[in-house]
Amino acid sequence: MIHKQVVNHRQIAWLVGSVLMTGMMISFLRSVVQVARMDAWFSQILPIFYALFIAYVLSGLVEAYPGKNIFEILFIIGGKWIGGAINLLILFYIWIILAIDIKGAADFLHISLLPTTPLEVILLVFVLLMMYYGKTSLEVAARVNEFYFPLYFIMCISLYFLLINEYNVERLEPILTSSLDRIVVSNFLPVGVYGDIFLIGAFLHAIVEPRLFYAAMKHGVIIVGFGTTILLLVLLGVMGFIIAGRLNFPIYILVQQIHVTDFLDRVEMILFSVWFPAFTIKVIVAYLAFLVGVGSFGGQRHYNTFNAPCGWFIVVSSIFAFPNVAHIDQFISYSLPLIVLVFQLPLAIFLLIHVRRKNKGREQSLIPEGTKLYRFYRSMVWITTLCLSGCVLVILIGDFFKDKTAVGGVATAVVYIALLLIALLTSYGEMQALNHGKQKLGREKQAGSFRQ
Repeated sequence: MIHKQVVNHRQIAWLVGSVLMTGMMISFLRSVVQVARMDAWFSQILPIFYALFIAYVLSGLVEAYPGKNIFEILFIIGGKWIGGAINLLILFYIWIILAIDIKGAADFLHISLLPTTPLEVILLVFVLLMMYYGKTSLEVAARVNEFYFPLYFIMCISLYFLLINEYNVERLEPILTSSLDRIVVSNFLPVGVYGDIFLIGAFLHAIVEPRLFYAAMKHGVIIVGFGTTILLLVLLGVMGFIIAGRLNFPIYILVQQIHVTDFLDRVEMILFSVWFPAFTIKVIVAYLAFLVGVGSFGGQRHYNTFNAPCGWFIVVSSIFAFPNVAHIDQFISYSLPLIVLVFQLPLAIFLLIHVRRKNKGREQSLIPEGTKLYRFYRSMVWITTLCLSGCVLVILIGDFFKDKTAVGGVATAVVYIALLLIALLTSYGEMQALNHGKQKLGREKQAGSFRQ
């Protein structure tokens, strides 16, 4: 139930990673490769900044309205009619995410693994699993995700080493020969997927510390950016942009290229057994957010009543929403980014202006200024910001010098990956510093109450 949900910083980071990263395995990366060709792996940096902006807005809402989720906050800000209309639009947006994910996963299973099983049966079983978790809370999904998402991330990173015998750097060269316009457009396409971070807004009532919440989401977003960049790097280095741009399920086909002796041939089944539970958690998070939104209209904090009707509505509507995989891929690549930028971005800007006024003068630090821990925390924040900004500058500089030297493209690639990796490590340090400060502050309060 809503009032029982408690999620820590590590679970938030990995939930964000699962929500944003697992859905890309189905068919989305194909469109990015078609646009930017061999430079498609530069397509994640601007979506990272967008997701960080949404995370910052959500953390501000936690500080301004503690114990409230985004649906309740919009009812407070906009009243019954305006707030209700905006909440209906958010519910429609969540339904789009659910329909895409459920139908996309069902098509993937039907085409690649269960060709003789009717698509409706696959959808039914998938939604029954979703409805089972609908009786629980986000805390249960977060605990399950703690096991599967780290495994999935490690397996994605290890693809480079597993496919080293199939990898050819020449398929990536010459680096940064695509026009800057193509690279910018390829950064526009993933915004629709990264916009799924908005789902976390339905669970703001489970968050206590806004700064730690923001740091956790930042770390999760950078995990996704780094992991997806490596996936694209491996995909292009193994298959090239021509083949990768024609595959419906490029990552699944990529894993099929792994041949570790004659005794370990079907590695894709191992990856699938890890990916599918992690992807299911992403769908469960979206479904719980949908239930929370529906329950907010009745002022109920127990959403079990709506579980069955909402589940059947989603399974039926998803069948008719997207007839085939090609339609899903086109919608995710071109329509969803437009929906995110037209609806989600203006709403986020409005909420940011509102919370900045409401939170003025209310900021509280988990770490006392002037301490060694505070200096470490500030250095982590600045290094992360500089590294992410440096990734953008590296692309611009590399594009400027690409016609003068071939070495410049390789140098650009190495620096870009290094900066992204440093940002990943420093965002983790920022999150851990805030968590340590929170624990220390809690011990001091406990000691003070004990002395009294």
